[in-house]
Amino acid sequence: MVGLFVGGWYPSEEKAIMITPLFTMAGSLLTMAFPILMLISGKHTTFVPWLILVSNFLLGLALFSTFSQRRVLVLHRGVHLSVVLFVASVVSVFADQISHWIALGFCFGLFFTTYRVAEKTSAGFGVQFRREWDSKTYLQLNPSRLSHWKIMNAKPSNGLMALSRTKQQLAVMYCEFGDDGCWLHLDVFTDQIFDLEQFLLEEE
Repeated sequence: MVGLFVGGWYPSEEKAIMITPLFTMAGSLLTMAFPILMLISGKHTTFVPWLILVSNFLLGLALFSTFSQRRVLVLHRGVHLSVVLFVASVVSVFADQISHWIALGFCFGLFFTTYRVAEKTSAGFGVQFRREWDSKTYLQLNPSRLSHWKIMNAKPSNGLMALSRTKQQLAVMYCEFGDDGCWLHLDVFTDQIFDLEQFLLEEE
């Protein structure tokens, strides 16, 4: 989905690289299949918890690789749920009073939540824009946008400077510093058109 282009804002050239999530998720399916066969047959069951741990590690790597490419995913409930399922599976896998089927169930849940996040990321869901920014200029949004935006840190920073979380969108803003100067980034996770018109106070 595209945003309304406004002078000064440029579409981000960053593209999600999904090779790591693809191979690690494919590998996790294999390491999850073996425990099922072992539990059904009752053979080599001592390997079950270790294989589940390997599956969790592979899925955790896939989630981290996806998450690190879109900062806006820090707000995504799918990422939050994946983290909860990861912890639940790892904790329950060595708990004697909990069946390995439960840990395996958490692991399968982790696979599906991670897959959904990775699928949208690979498809370029939402929009990403950037614009040149003076590293000494503080971020100011148009007052009309403040109802659904929260400025976390107005000073140019590599961390989250502003965020928006509504039913229609998830969005974050941050700066990146390089040899070509300071760039203000806007990352929006939505299937709606994002209007950049008079987004910043200085654009009025």
